[in-house]
Amino acid sequence: ARLYVFLALPPHFTVSPATSQVFLSDQAATGVLRRHKRYNTGVFEEFLEGDLNRECIEEKCDLEEAREIFENDERTVSVYFNINGDQCKSGPCQNQGTCKDHLGSYTCLCLPGFTGRNCEIGKQKSSRRCDFNNGDCMHFCQSMGNFGAKCSCADGYVLMPDGMNCQPEVMKLPCGCSQYPSSSSGQVALIARPSGQLFCGGSILSELWVITAAHCLVEGQGSFFIRVGEHNIYNNEGSEQDYEVLVEHVHPRYDASVSMYNHDVALLRLQSPINFSTTARPICLGPKAFTEALMKEASPATVSGWGRTRFLGSTATALQKVEVPFTDRTECKDSSSARITRYMFCAGYYDEAKDSCQGDSGGPHANRYHDTWFLTGIVSWGEECAKEGKYGVYTRVSHYYRWIQHIIGLTEHRLAVDRPESGTHSYTVSYLTPF
Repeated sequence: ARLYVFLALPPHFTVSPATSQVFLSDQAATGVLRRHKRYNTGVFEEFLEGDLNRECIEEKCDLEEAREIFENDERTVSVYFNINGDQCKSGPCQNQGTCKDHLGSYTCLCLPGFTGRNCEIGKQKSSRRCDFNNGDCMHFCQSMGNFGAKCSCADGYVLMPDGMNCQPEVMKLPCGCSQYPSSSSGQVALIARPSGQLFCGGSILSELWVITAAHCLVEGQGSFFIRVGEHNIYNNEGSEQDYEVLVEHVHPRYDASVSMYNHDVALLRLQSPINFSTTARPICLGPKAFTEALMKEASPATVSGWGRTRFLGSTATALQKVEVPFTDRTECKDSSSARITRYMFCAGYYDEAKDSCQGDSGGPHANRYHDTWFLTGIVSWGEECAKEGKYGVYTRVSHYYRWIQHIIGLTEHRLAVDRPESGTHSYTVSYLTPF
């Protein structure tokens, strides 16, 4: 009997003529013999013993897979991290993606709406926008273009897992805390020596920094100190704390010889840190766009101080507060013959007896947003007090955010000169590129 063998050839296979070369050349044959064979081919790798090349060189491996090789926790950790290093150390994952470390590589676990090796690609457009409801952010909103909005928080707060809300940091005092009835816990008094007269107000920005009006420092008051926790100026209530001023930083574009109230802002650096309490805590400061929107839309604002209770009247004995709405810019400019620059804004009523007055200068114009107080203005000037058809004029804090951050948090480029009539601190002009 004969045995016949039939070969089933694929459709594209053709039998070459007898003249075709049957055997490979020496060079080609050597190339085949040297072909690399993968460690995990031919058999299900689950049936094989752990192997470093198969588990962690040819493929990405995590710590659990590396454990299969050594079957010893101490040896696994030692070799794994010596070979690998921490591939997530540089924080390669974008858009809040979570990094998972592998040997020689990493994987990013992306949030919904993002893809790509580093979660850098947005899958779809987001409906969240900073110009609508602040992007649903509790504090600050940063536009991410077609991919929505990114939220961040004021000093002393951390962003919650939902990416929108903020909560106080553990062991850190947050600014603008709403558990107290108003923004007045951030209020300070500037008190002249030796008279003890309270001549201006200010606001606490941090343990070492107070913000006030520049004109308060150039009106010949001489030596003064800062008092925090004050309420009734004639009673010692036990909450008062006095602090010396180390350096005054007047805005570089302030020039009293040209205008007493344009760029009317100054920062005071204290000699020692403020001891924060329920009656002395910082007010929050936000970026320009946020502060500008809050000033206009979160009306009314709260203004506070110990100034006169009426035009040419007596000063208040206890800290006073009043709520005033933002005034349209056209109406603001039309109400006065004096120049109202873009670095100022108006707030108040056309015909109601509610206004800031002499002695309130330098104090806060504050707005509350999601139970947090933010500084939006500084009491600057006005024509009489609560006069019909007139409004209070305030320094527009939004325009000075970068300058404030520069002085408080970064390097200082300044020219220091002795402050006239003061032997306790220096008068400093801080130079920064105008904006």
